[in-house]
Amino acid sequence: MEDMQQPTLLDCAHRIIAVVPRLSRLMRKDLRLHSAGLFTEAQFRVMARLYREGAQCLSALAAMQGVSLPTMSKLVQGLEGRRLVHRERDAEDRRRIVLALTPEGRTAYEDLLHCTEQHMVDWIRTLSVDERRDIIRTLTLLDTLFSQVKLKGACETPSPDA
Repeated sequence: MEDMQQPTLLDCAHRIIAVVPRLSRLMRKDLRLHSAGLFTEAQFRVMARLYREGAQCLSALAAMQGVSLPTMSKLVQGLEGRRLVHRERDAEDRRRIVLALTPEGRTAYEDLLHCTEQHMVDWIRTLSVDERRDIIRTLTLLDTLFSQVKLKGACETPSPDA
């Protein structure tokens, strides 16, 4: 195991690469088990964005998911068909159509979010107050850091002593 007294940048990268996918898989599995087939992970992410940020145009949702407009359109049609989202005119630009959660969609999202939060609480229950504080601090740092990352086309490999 890496020396925790003097962790290198590469040590940090290794831990992030190891832990984040594991946590993502666990949360995806939990979502599938408890969504009762109401929506897919991709649909859940769309609903989460609409819940957090409000109405969005189809192209913004497609860019967020990294999918084509036709793919996003099909995904959204599934949510529309179950009356979880609806189309409306943009309040700022009446020519533009945006997607928003319906009251039913908001409730469905909040119910699944609450369920996921409760499972997360169960999973972290054994952590001390200091450990929970460390996790919150570290995740806040990572969120701030990664929200500023601009991807480049080429892979630049750091030196092992980084």
